[in-house]
Amino acid sequence: MAFRYVAIAPSGEEVRGAIDVASESQAERALWDADYRVVTIRRERQLPRLESLLPSLFAVKKRTLITFTRQLATLIDSGVPVMRSLELLEDQAESKPLARAIGGISKAIRGGSTLADAVRAHPGVFPPMYARMVELGERTGHIEEMLRQTATYMEREDEVAQRVRAAMAYPAFLIALSLVVIGILTTTALPALVNMFREFSANLPVTTRILIGLTDFTSAYRMQILAGIALVAVAGAWLFSRPVGKRLLDRFVLAVPVLRAVTVNANAARFSRTLALLLRAGLPLSDTMDLVVKTTDNSVLRGALEGVCRRLMDGEGLAAPMASAGWYPQMLVQMVAVGEETGTLDGNLEITAEYYTREVDRKVDALTGMMTPALTLVVGAIVAFIALSLIMPMYQLIGHINDAGRASGPLPPR
Repeated sequence: MAFRYVAIAPSGEEVRGAIDVASESQAERALWDADYRVVTIRRERQLPRLESLLPSLFAVKKRTLITFTRQLATLIDSGVPVMRSLELLEDQAESKPLARAIGGISKAIRGGSTLADAVRAHPGVFPPMYARMVELGERTGHIEEMLRQTATYMEREDEVAQRVRAAMAYPAFLIALSLVVIGILTTTALPALVNMFREFSANLPVTTRILIGLTDFTSAYRMQILAGIALVAVAGAWLFSRPVGKRLLDRFVLAVPVLRAVTVNANAARFSRTLALLLRAGLPLSDTMDLVVKTTDNSVLRGALEGVCRRLMDGEGLAAPMASAGWYPQMLVQMVAVGEETGTLDGNLEITAEYYTREVDRKVDALTGMMTPALTLVVGAIVAFIALSLIMPMYQLIGHINDAGRASGPLPPR
């Protein structure tokens, strides 16, 4: 970030300028090191970037961050200094937010910051656990090993997310295709046929009258409907971005049986994998729990884990509070209990992480298997309703025209 300053130069003249560092204290230190006497210093006002307004749209992809982490570990392991490694990776970065973050880290390190603190200054790019692992690497002198472990952890998390997205791709495609088909039928075929039916004053079936009524309503109040949909979408996005809305959504997910099973198993897999990684890195159990809490997405489960942490600090261990929380599968609780007794907690957690990852795959496949036929039936019913509403009056109209032709008799010869 940039800071504007007014200072007295060694020659005695007043100078004004800007300096780009991570914090105000670093800017002041840099000016004093250059023999400038600081008069005023303040953060430069800047227009917000589009990335800060729409962070989810411009967020650094996890696969990009994994690649950066592995490359940084390889460079450091090869003997390249950290600063030079960051400069090389900044030039090669395809993601602009990541390149800016790397540049900010380099400037912070030049200003005297540690790598972990510099990483921690970019929470939008690097998760909290990332900075913690870097800090452990700096303390132990094996930063490249900590980076590799972090990259492996993120790869496994990304694989689970990709499998979930792949499983939901077909239902999403089916919904989109059905909306396109319904839109084409109601905007092109239906208006022309409705006008023809009205010209012949045909006695229309109930389904056709319902469809015509819906079409007339949407045509008459098109702008109001679009405005209402936009208002609901904006209000929903605002609500679910707030803690209250997030809690409501999280409670709803846990109230639906199939979604509950997927969420609980995914939480068990992430809990096991994160805790195993941090314990293997050498952190004591009490210090790891804060980071594990931060990696829990569901607010209900995060609240339960915070209660487990408090009881752990009171000396009750880990397995007993997990069992009484009610949100952890029995097998996970048993493996934690055995790990606490035998001192193999990290190994047991790695085993359970792989097991519950497979369980998530199985539950997602089951969810997709239920959604696909259900969506097919719903979409088929809607399309059939529209098609019958158009076809039935056409047959009636053709029959009415034939009856009128027979009643009028044959045409006289010329």
